[in-house]
Amino acid sequence: MNGEFYREATITTSYHGICNVALSMKNTIPILHGPSGCFNYEIASLVISEKQGHHAFTSNLLATDLAYSSFDNLQKAIIDAYIKLRPELIIVTTTNVTELIASEQILDTVIEEVRREVPIPIVVIYGNTLNDNMYQGIDKALTILIENFAKEQQLIDNSVNIIGPVKGIYNWRADLLETIRLLKSTGLKINSIVPAGASIKDLEKLPAAQLNILMYPYDFGLTAAAHLEKEYGTPYICTVPYGVEDTIKFLEELKEFFPNLSKNIDRLIEREMRFWGGNLIDDLDISSYTIAGSPIAIFGMNTLIYGLTKVLEEDLWLSLKILGVKNKENPLLSKFYRKMKKKGARIIFEPSKEEIVDVLKENSPYIVFGSFIEFLASQEAKIQHFIPVSEPIRYFSSRYLDAPFRGIRGASYLLHRIWEETIKYVYSYAEIGEEESWELKFEEKALKHLIETLNKVPTFIRSKVKFAIENLLKKRIDKTKRKVCLEDVKWAIKESMKLKPK
Repeated sequence: MNGEFYREATITTSYHGICNVALSMKNTIPILHGPSGCFNYEIASLVISEKQGHHAFTSNLLATDLAYSSFDNLQKAIIDAYIKLRPELIIVTTTNVTELIASEQILDTVIEEVRREVPIPIVVIYGNTLNDNMYQGIDKALTILIENFAKEQQLIDNSVNIIGPVKGIYNWRADLLETIRLLKSTGLKINSIVPAGASIKDLEKLPAAQLNILMYPYDFGLTAAAHLEKEYGTPYICTVPYGVEDTIKFLEELKEFFPNLSKNIDRLIEREMRFWGGNLIDDLDISSYTIAGSPIAIFGMNTLIYGLTKVLEEDLWLSLKILGVKNKENPLLSKFYRKMKKKGARIIFEPSKEEIVDVLKENSPYIVFGSFIEFLASQEAKIQHFIPVSEPIRYFSSRYLDAPFRGIRGASYLLHRIWEETIKYVYSYAEIGEEESWELKFEEKALKHLIETLNKVPTFIRSKVKFAIENLLKKRIDKTKRKVCLEDVKWAIKESMKLKPK
């Protein structure tokens, strides 16, 4: 089918984002108003990635319901959910199928009838699934819930809220724990974390905090934070602690809101730099010669793209060649994207599966960072190195607790992860002595001499040395069809010793 009419999307709709928010909360039941297929896909995706069960109901919309615009199954599902599980909150959301027969106003009218029989809050969040993606769905759900439940509170000194951690986002647990560790190390108290693990009480007490911390400010949570600032005067910060520079910037920014904790924050910065910063410098001394300057590709939402670029380029000295942003460009990052374009990075927004495969084949990055979609695309493009960092997660696990991407500690973890991915393949050069493993043709003496030389090179950099020598030989042979002779090999070995890491 023509690509102009059909594109395989790499990110799900708002329906899934709203469901993820509901399934992240305590004592909250989502009612998924739609056919059983939509329900099964959402639940299966979450159960596979989060490795845990769920409590969710569906209206099991049938063809007859569509024909007669019936809402009986939806009303029955809401009542069944309340009777069986006695939740404190029910969230009803829609799919693109149900949105064809019912507007937001009609749905509100139908739910109003059920509210007479169910003595708990029922919140309707209209998905608008044909236009909005998963991140917009999360943003909409957070905003509506906070607008409905937040109440005026007495301020708690030295307290903050964390807005944004939600199931379905890759590595959210580890990043949340690292954020909490940094905040608590300064002496701050955590007032509420929303939506992960939150109850109605947590939503109500949000205005008690003196500051809101946004975990994914360039994708969702900002609308909710702006509402809290407008209605209750609670300020918020958008700085995300990725890498050395932005982690320090994040902590320094906290000093502006909590000057009484300045000494604690200074001590924390010194400790983080001494321990995690020291580890990072030591590890870079070892690994920089093998990975520095390597071209890489990142695929994910705006916040992840920005954060990982800071870590991988500025802290780990890698070269960003492809930035695949799964949602629309956030205006707050326009300057950042312009800067990356000037550096030569290829930036694509809302790419399809086909576009991802094409851009990987064209640029051949050393490592691809992305989701299960990019994992399949990298295999199709014959790229060996892949590290999962984004959603959809599918069969990758998102339950790691000690492997954050954030903080200086996150930079150290990512370096180790890259190193592990590299090591997996550098020991696979048993075929280095076979002429088929080279793109060039060799005279027998030339290949023998080259193999003997490479066998003397330390294993962990042998693949990079082979790559450098092969490139030199290609330039020397150019477009001629002659075989590589012994003189060519000796020259290439000598020249490769002069090369310095980028």
